Amino acid sequence: MSGLNAPFFTDDAVATPFWWDEARPNDASADEIPSSTEVAIIGGGFTGLNAALVLARAGKQVTVYDADAPGWGASSRNGGFLGPGWAFFDTAMRYGEDMARRVVEESFQSLQHVKDVVAKAKIDCDLKVVGYFKGAMTPRIYDSLGRNIERIGKVMPCDAHMVPRSEQHREVGSDLYHGGVAMPGYCGIHPAKYVKGLAEAAQRLGVAVFGNARVTDLQQRAGGFAFKVRGRDVTARQVLIATNGYSGGLLPYLRRRIIPVGSGLVTTEKLPPELMKKLMPKQQMLAGSQRVVTYYRPSPDGTRIILGGRVLDMSGTSKGNTANATYLRGLLLKIFPELGAYRISHYWHGQLGFTFDHFPHVDVVDGMFFAGGYNGTGVARASWLGSRIANQMLGNDQGKTVYSELSFESRPYFNGKPWFLPLAVWYYGMLDKWDQR
Repeated sequence: MSGLNAPFFTDDAVATPFWWDEARPNDASADEIPSSTEVAIIGGGFTGLNAALVLARAGKQVTVYDADAPGWGASSRNGGFLGPGWAFFDTAMRYGEDMARRVVEESFQSLQHVKDVVAKAKIDCDLKVVGYFKGAMTPRIYDSLGRNIERIGKVMPCDAHMVPRSEQHREVGSDLYHGGVAMPGYCGIHPAKYVKGLAEAAQRLGVAVFGNARVTDLQQRAGGFAFKVRGRDVTARQVLIATNGYSGGLLPYLRRRIIPVGSGLVTTEKLPPELMKKLMPKQQMLAGSQRVVTYYRPSPDGTRIILGGRVLDMSGTSKGNTANATYLRGLLLKIFPELGAYRISHYWHGQLGFTFDHFPHVDVVDGMFFAGGYNGTGVARASWLGSRIANQMLGNDQGKTVYSELSFESRPYFNGKPWFLPLAVWYYGMLDKWDQR
């Protein structure tokens, strides 16, 4: 991405993820790409690498191909939120109480899966249970959040609880909200360290991991599949597509079902310890209740604030990056006006994979396996579903997941380019403003 140009940037500000300062993605193998493999995994992020670990431990010959460096996409660009999934309950309720319960139960399994993988592979990625607070933008939204917690409690045990405005400064040092909901089980993680650790763990098991290895001309052949990588013809017995928001033109089926959505983030310069203690007294994960999502957290060392939200300019130009960063900084100042005196050290953006029903999907397309569409909640879900789809490829019962049961929907006139996204962001932004009246 191009440079940055605004007075609020530090002199050494960069247009790359803050996470890359400690764990920049790099090409994992310089070897020549072999002409055949037993299992080909397209995409070297959370999904693909978790799948690779399962398959390699089962004795499969596994090769991972990434168009850039492994983990370069959303896996090293996200906010590092890792939650138990109470927020998914309401969306799943349209399928009934049983489905909603199963969705949340899998979310808890997803969270535990990441903890288990990190422990087994001994990945140093700043994984820590810190909690989460979602602030209500109006008293009416506070009441709505409370009713949702009550609905969950009638179906399954729930440790999420409401925090009134009179007590919210224990959660966050902001007057923007009218109370909110606290979710104690949330974790924070350093996503770039995590995905880099996954790649290293996979390589120790014999997985070949290739960067700068874009897959093209993917097609089914008798007894397997054929494709090209760096101009070389390659065959595989099984294929897993794990490209999520970067699926692009790989398969027409996915192009009509995965909506690429831009998300941008900014990081402040180091802040005084007393100010961090005031603004983030619990050093936890935080968000507002807006439909156009705004989420924020402390850096793992507790010295900076990282904030993310939707952005529309994904061009990577200096002008586009600066405009996006200006917008995100404005969101940050609405929450913490005190930060007007401090500057931004990092701006970056990435591409998420959304779906029309707001659920991830596990599917088989023309004989090829697929897991993706995490709708902005991919750290835990991508990791979990990577392991589930790998077990499906092995024919194991451990491959069962609720997300295999859902119909993977498309919409008329959608063919991979989200022409409706600016209108949707505007519409939901108007609803957010209406809510705050």
